[in-house]
Amino acid sequence: MGLKYPYLIIILLIVAIHSSSHSQDNTQVGLPEGAIARLGKGGINVMQFSPDGKHLAVGTDICVWLYHLPTGKETPLFDEQLEEINSLAFSPDGKILASGGLTNNVIQLWDLSTGNIQPTHILDDVPAKLYELIFAKDNNTLFGLSEFGSVTEWKIEIGKRISTKRFGDRGAVATFAPNGITFVSGSPEKNEIRLWDVTSDSLGDVFKENPNPSSRKKVKKGIETLAFSTDNKTIASAHDDNIIRLWNTATKAQRVSLKGHSEIINTITFSPDSTLLASGSADNTIMLWDVNEDHRRATLKGHKNSIKTLAFSPTEKGLLASGSSDGTVRFWDTNTGQERSIFATGFTASIKALAFTEDNKMLCSAASNGTVRIWDIITEKEIPPPSIPHYDRVNALAFSQDATLFVCNGVDTIVSSDGTHTSTRWRSRKETRLSILPTGDELKSFLQETSALAFSPDNKILATVSLREGGVQLWDINAGVKVFSFDTKLSLFEHLVFSPNGRYLALCGDKDQEQLWDITTEQKIETPNFDLFSTLVFSPDSMTLALKQTNDMGRPVIGLWHITPTGLEKQKEFISNNYQGIGDLLRFSSDGQTLLESYSGRRILFIKLWDVDTGNNLGTVTVPGHTKRVGPLAFSHDRKFLASGSEDGTILLWDWEKIVSKAKGNKGN
Repeated sequence: MGLKYPYLIIILLIVAIHSSSHSQDNTQVGLPEGAIARLGKGGINVMQFSPDGKHLAVGTDICVWLYHLPTGKETPLFDEQLEEINSLAFSPDGKILASGGLTNNVIQLWDLSTGNIQPTHILDDVPAKLYELIFAKDNNTLFGLSEFGSVTEWKIEIGKRISTKRFGDRGAVATFAPNGITFVSGSPEKNEIRLWDVTSDSLGDVFKENPNPSSRKKVKKGIETLAFSTDNKTIASAHDDNIIRLWNTATKAQRVSLKGHSEIINTITFSPDSTLLASGSADNTIMLWDVNEDHRRATLKGHKNSIKTLAFSPTEKGLLASGSSDGTVRFWDTNTGQERSIFATGFTASIKALAFTEDNKMLCSAASNGTVRIWDIITEKEIPPPSIPHYDRVNALAFSQDATLFVCNGVDTIVSSDGTHTSTRWRSRKETRLSILPTGDELKSFLQETSALAFSPDNKILATVSLREGGVQLWDINAGVKVFSFDTKLSLFEHLVFSPNGRYLALCGDKDQEQLWDITTEQKIETPNFDLFSTLVFSPDSMTLALKQTNDMGRPVIGLWHITPTGLEKQKEFISNNYQGIGDLLRFSSDGQTLLESYSGRRILFIKLWDVDTGNNLGTVTVPGHTKRVGPLAFSHDRKFLASGSEDGTILLWDWEKIVSKAKGNKGN
């Protein structure tokens, strides 16, 4: 370690504690009206050290989180409108942090010298989503690379875009050289790498790949990500065959291929002295490569899920930061290959399920990779996570209604090559694992792939949908055996719902796949043919089924159906006017007198309240606060809180009475 920060080794051992101490206050920052707290910091996209090594900026799906390394202080940088952050850049003097997002098409500039947590300037003339930013040495010129294959130049002093030049096709990946003048681009489709100069309008030079003497056919290897060495002599490219290739920038020729990762490589970066290359993969590992000797020096293990971004400290030799979809930022000593600390936690992947404990003191969340987190509602802090296996992606997951059980089935990515082409496929895990919360101890394992899961209210029955077995299976949780099954036609998207009394089980799909069974008699209950049926819910007394569908006129309607032994009898119908959107949900109030209809746009949750007896619209409210699509909703058992989860990796807690009051104030909308 250098002598610039002599206490950094000790600080890194305790910095996670400091970071946690600041996280509680940050649950209140940037909240929309009616929200009580925000849990989670969003999914990690990008990280950047400041030039003096004192700050680490982490860009997530909701904002920038700025960490002061000597103290561990955590500061969220929210703009007026929540933004998904995809690019970060510090000015060479370290006074300005630039952040670029996806939805607003703006660049936020933060003046770090004043300690202001609000953006001091906004560049709103951004042609497309940016995936990399870099300052020129004058601290006044900013360059950006966009998803449209263009490079853009701005002048900070005048706050204007100076030029935009096209360099490649849409979707091309690119990265700047440290000098900010040259950059390299790569095509995922053409397997073509070019070197460019930001001052030139001519086509960049094409790099030449070493031929494979054992194959007559050219192997297609799409480029996933790129990195430029700090000495400008070497370019690293990671391909979809999980191989890293090093290129000589002077000769434009391939130097060597580096093999080791078993899954897609998400991020690569060079050390400040250009002697080391770090790569992070979906195989949960970080590999360190000796650039001069062209071999792997070490494999760093500790993350529980895919590595999303890596950053070397510019001042402390051997200090590497890694951000993962397991929700942690970790620090590593590349000299020893050892993990120093879990620097920060609370970053979360896309939320897929939510459930409150019966005492309403804890909230459980499950992410798209199967990660389960448990939040203390009183302290607004996360408790130690349960030890549950993770996946690259889940097929299906579910919580029990009291949040004491969790079940999940997932898939992992497999990459194979036959010498002429490379392919990536999903491999489903045969085991559907049932775990006890909050510990995460495995209770049962069912040898079955499944696409939908649901617990009975008494936690005695687990319902599963298996495309391979072609139907719905019901399992005795205590005995671990199949009780019986229902053969039925399946679609690709099923959802299982138990009635509150556990007597009925409903299956809904994407192509008129609605089915209803009486569990006590093991008999199917006949249902009408619901065209373009989207969602359903049982009333609290389990006697009524509410469905949202499209009527003969093509209008979205909500129908209330009485459940009888011989079938469903229609009671009434509401004209929704809300065309079936993403995430349509229906919920009854605890007394069954009010029906909640919700659906989400890209960033906003819409909630409409209906009087069940009269069919009157009691009011509509928009609930902003997420940067991506709103997913699962969960009520606390006392109905005081509503929790909304999102693809942005955060959970918002809402005061339900305030939401209802606001909706009723908008009656008739």
